Amino acid sequence: MSLITINQVNCKDCYKCVRYCPVKAIRVAEGHAEVVDARCLGDGGCLKVCPQHAKQVRRDAEMVQALLASGKRVIATVAPSIYGVFGAEVPRLVGALKALGFARVEETARTAAAVARACAAAADGDTPRISTACPAVVSLVQKYYPQHVPLLTPVQSPMVAHARLLREEYGDDSAVVFLGPCVAKKDEARDGEIDAALTFDELGEWLAEQGIALADAAPAAFDNPPVGIAGLFPLPNGMLRTAELPSGELASRVLTVTGLSDVMALLKELPDLPGVGLIEALACPGGCLQGPGAAQGPPWWTRRALLLAHVAPEGVGAAPASLVATYPADPLLLPQPEAEEITAILGRTGKHRPEDEHNCGACGYETCRDKAVAVWQGMAEAEMCIPYMRSRAESFSTVVLRNTPNGIVVADSALRILDANPAFESIFGQPLSEMIGRPISSVLGTAIFERVQQNGHAVERREVTHGAVILREMVFPVPTENMLIGIYNDVTADVAQRQKLQRVKKETLGRARQVIDKQMRVAQEIAGLLGETTAETKVLLTRLIHLYDEEQ
Repeated sequence: MSLITINQVNCKDCYKCVRYCPVKAIRVAEGHAEVVDARCLGDGGCLKVCPQHAKQVRRDAEMVQALLASGKRVIATVAPSIYGVFGAEVPRLVGALKALGFARVEETARTAAAVARACAAAADGDTPRISTACPAVVSLVQKYYPQHVPLLTPVQSPMVAHARLLREEYGDDSAVVFLGPCVAKKDEARDGEIDAALTFDELGEWLAEQGIALADAAPAAFDNPPVGIAGLFPLPNGMLRTAELPSGELASRVLTVTGLSDVMALLKELPDLPGVGLIEALACPGGCLQGPGAAQGPPWWTRRALLLAHVAPEGVGAAPASLVATYPADPLLLPQPEAEEITAILGRTGKHRPEDEHNCGACGYETCRDKAVAVWQGMAEAEMCIPYMRSRAESFSTVVLRNTPNGIVVADSALRILDANPAFESIFGQPLSEMIGRPISSVLGTAIFERVQQNGHAVERREVTHGAVILREMVFPVPTENMLIGIYNDVTADVAQRQKLQRVKKETLGRARQVIDKQMRVAQEIAGLLGETTAETKVLLTRLIHLYDEEQ
C-alpha cells in the first residue's frame, strides 16, 4: 500500500503540494493530485501544507494490533520527540502503551549516542560525510543524488540500531514497533529490522478508538535508564551535541542543515565544502520535532522547551553488536524530452517566445520549462498554467461579450457608465467612447438601477420602449465589485410577431363565428324544409291507408 494517499474528492486543484514538494513526486491528472511512490521521499511535507486535509498516511495500527494479539513479545521503541509533543503526559502515555499490551516500552535514544559517535568517526577525513539518521535524506541521496551515496555515513539510524539491540537482548522472535513523529520511518521499517512504525497522531487515534484517555492512564516509567544528552537528537545540532562535537554557527568541521530544499541546495555543492567533515542533514525544517506525524501538540518553540526540560545531563547508552549499514544507490531514471517537444508543449499554453514564459511558479514548478518537462513525463497537465487559463477565460469572456446580441452595460455605484459592449452601442445608438464616464441617465432611465441599488436584488422588466425599439431589461448588482450590470434584449421583432399572431387569432375567431352563424341558418332552413315535407308525406300516406281500408 502507498505511504501517502490522496482523497481526490477533497483535492481542490490548488497545486500547493506540488509547489511544496522539492522533488516533484506528485502527479496531477484530471485536475487531481496523486503521490508517485517511486519518486516520493516519505518526508510528509505535503501532509502539513494541504489546505483541504486530502492526504492520508498509511495506517499501520491494525498490523500492531495483530502483533499484540499473536502472543509475541512486542516492544515499543519511542522517539525522544515524545517529550516535546506530550510533555508532562509522557508517563501516562507509557502507561497507556503497556495497557495496550506492549511488553516493554523503551526510548529510541538509548542507542543514539553510539550512533552519533559512529557517524563522527566515519567523518574523520577531508571529504564531507552525510549523517544517515533521517530516512528521507537517505532516500533523497539514493534516488536523486546517487553520485553522493559514498558520502553517506555507513551507520544505522538510532531506530534500527535500537531494534537490533532489543532483538539481541530479548530474542529474534520479539516484535519491535517504532513510535515517533516521522512518516518516512514507515518506509524505513520495511527493511525488516522494525515490524511496524506508528506516528504519534496515529497512536492518538488508536488510543481514542480503544477508549483510553491519557488523563485516566496509570503513569509508568520507560523500561530503560535515562539516555542523557542523546535526548537532544530531535533538535538541529542534536546529533552533533550527542557525539560531543563542537556545534553551532562557529563550528567549522560540522554543519547542520534542515529542510529538504536547503539539503538539496547543499547536495548540489558537494563534495566541494572545504573544511567540513560531518553534515547533520534533516528533512523537516526545525528537526524531528516538526515531524508531520505529530500535527497535534504545541508549537515548535514550546516543544523545544519541553524537550530540553527532560534531557538529563548524564545517562547510560548502549549499542548493538554492529552499527554498520549499507546504502546502495537507487537512481531514479527520468526520461527527458527533446527541445522541440518542450517548445510544442509550451506553445499549447500560449508561450511562443521567451518573454511569454512568466516563471511564476503558480503551477508548482519553478519555471515554465520545468512544467513542460513534467507534462511530457505525465506528471503535470498543460492546463495547470494559471496565467494562461486566466487569460483564456478572459479572452473567452471577451469574445462572448463582444458577440452576444444582448446589450450589456456596467455602471458604478454613482451610476456612471464604466463599460458597454457593441450590442449596447448599437441598441442605444451611441459609441462607447462617448458613454464612458457619463451618467447612465444620459442614455436610459435610471429607476430600475436605483431600485436594484436600494434593495440589492435583481429586477427584470419585460418590455421597455426606447424610441422605436422595445427592450427586455434586467439589472442585477455585483456587491463584491460595487457595480451594477444591465442586460438589454431587443424584443421588438418578438413583440411585432406576437401582435401579428394576436391579430391573426382575432381575425380567425371572427371568421369562425361567421361560419358558425351561417351553418346555424342553413341548419334551420333545412330543418324547416324537412318539416314541411314530412307533414305532406304524412297526409298523403294517411289518405292511402284510408283508401285501402275502404276497399277492404
